[in-house]
Amino acid sequence: QTFTTFRSSPELQSQLRKSLQRMLQFYGLELIDSSHNHQATEEKDRESKYQVRPAPNFRTASQNWVTRFDHNHLRITRIIRSCRVLGLEEEAAAFFEALMQVVRERRGAISQKTVLFWRRAAERPLYLAPEEDEDQGRGKEWLYRFEEGKEMGGEE
Repeated sequence: QTFTTFRSSPELQSQLRKSLQRMLQFYGLELIDSSHNHQATEEKDRESKYQVRPAPNFRTASQNWVTRFDHNHLRITRIIRSCRVLGLEEEAAAFFEALMQVVRERRGAISQKTVLFWRRAAERPLYLAPEEDEDQGRGKEWLYRFEEGKEMGGEE
């Protein structure tokens, strides 16, 4: 199954991370791997090893998507969710946090409905799609099983 293969293959995860970096660059953001910083502290060890922050091209690139309604918003939702499904949870969380920083700094520039979808993509159980208001039992069975496994202390 694609899900299991992606989640267990360092090579596939590396390629997915490169694709994420390419998209982040388009949005004027960059993925930072802080695990290469040898000045790690106990507090840092508890934090995600990834951060997403504005890149030098942010001012220009953000003009393409930091608006009330933009087709890139749906694409961003899909990127967050795909990263989570395919094993890049920390990177997805870092991307979401960077987006929330943009939302806070540019109050009103991005619709609350968009923010709701991004939050759902980043935080909900994976069997619930961001556009679903509640669990109506239509989720993917393998995602139900994965979430159950996480609750029991492991991954599938």
